[in-house]
Amino acid sequence: MTTPLFHSTRESDTLLVIEAHGAMDARAMEVALTLLVDEMKGMHHGACLVRAEGVEWPSLGAIGVEIRHWVQMMAMVEKLDKVAVLTDEGWVRAIASIESALIPNLVIRAFAPDQEDAARAWLAEPLSQDATA
Repeated sequence: MTTPLFHSTRESDTLLVIEAHGAMDARAMEVALTLLVDEMKGMHHGACLVRAEGVEWPSLGAIGVEIRHWVQMMAMVEKLDKVAVLTDEGWVRAIASIESALIPNLVIRAFAPDQEDAARAWLAEPLSQDATA
């Protein structure tokens, strides 16, 4: 298990950029969720760019923290319309695809790490009528 790194920056009223590396444990997940709540205050119909290179599956403790904060997490998700995930990890791409299908009103698309310009362009496009963007 590698040391987790999590950093979030609100680049504009509607764009949040997240850097995630390593394996999240319970403590790191608590800190990350606290940061996200603060960063997302006042955001509506936003977008999120996630740089997720070298991420590992979270610990059971981290998953427990997510479950404990489920209502808070869903409130944050409701502030977003689109998420672009930059990753070369196959399992992260699969999770992004599954979450996009399961979470109403949120479109998640995975991009290769060297496609940040394409990801940002996609995030800037208006959401299509059928929400498949």
